[in-house]
Amino acid sequence: MLRSYQANHQSVVVLRMGLRPDIRAFKKWGQNFITDPALLDKLVRTVKPQSDDMMVEIGPGTGALTRLFVPRVKQFHAIEIDERMDEFLAPIGTEHASFSYEFMDFQKWSPPKAFGTFRVIGNIPYYITSPLILQVFKHQDVLTDVHFLMQKEVGKRLVAPHGSKQYGILSVYAALFANTEYLFDISRKVFHPVPDVDSCFVRFTFNPEDKFSPEFEAQLREVIRTAFNQRRKTLRNSLKKLLKELGCDHVSFDLGLRPEQLSPSEFVQLTELIFKN
Repeated sequence: MLRSYQANHQSVVVLRMGLRPDIRAFKKWGQNFITDPALLDKLVRTVKPQSDDMMVEIGPGTGALTRLFVPRVKQFHAIEIDERMDEFLAPIGTEHASFSYEFMDFQKWSPPKAFGTFRVIGNIPYYITSPLILQVFKHQDVLTDVHFLMQKEVGKRLVAPHGSKQYGILSVYAALFANTEYLFDISRKVFHPVPDVDSCFVRFTFNPEDKFSPEFEAQLREVIRTAFNQRRKTLRNSLKKLLKELGCDHVSFDLGLRPEQLSPSEFVQLTELIFKN
């Protein structure tokens, strides 16, 4: 009898926390729901929400993480693509006037000016991790920091040093546009359904004083993207079309190098030389 009560009580606690291992996850949206209360607590302690924070969550799902953050911050807004989650998010709004949410694709979302500067957190789908990271970087002028649960492989790529096999576009962006920290590993066993790979928790911190001008940032992104689109080729070959379009006949830089051999600061130097000419 006692065992039955304990089991039922545990189920109630699990449901109340938004931990729903029984809900059907849609593969098309890359859904993997957190089912471990200990991990949720660790995430909150790591992010350290403050009472004056404006926070945005990408993909709240059943609200497991949302419920822990909402009472701790000034305002909390969630962006969810799956309208089935209204069942779980609506009650949070009833309990907390500071909570709001909308159903849409974050990649098409623009922050309202009323949000001012805000923080972002999200358990993001593996299949669109890179696009989502690049999307948040576009909003860096209004971001304090971003905390993402993501595929471990991508997290390692973000902090990979130049010259390594993992070093690429994301590595350079993460170094130039944010202070990027790989915080800790996360086992695949704490998700439902269990994914094929392990995850990690990563923090991006933004400093307005370290920003490039909008014009130069666009030029820098173009050079980095163009160089790595043909990463096996030398810069001379991968940037040939861009240099021709700009009418740049000579650059005082070793174009015999491959993109993975350049440090982030050298990409800045190369971009300055190309567009100066």
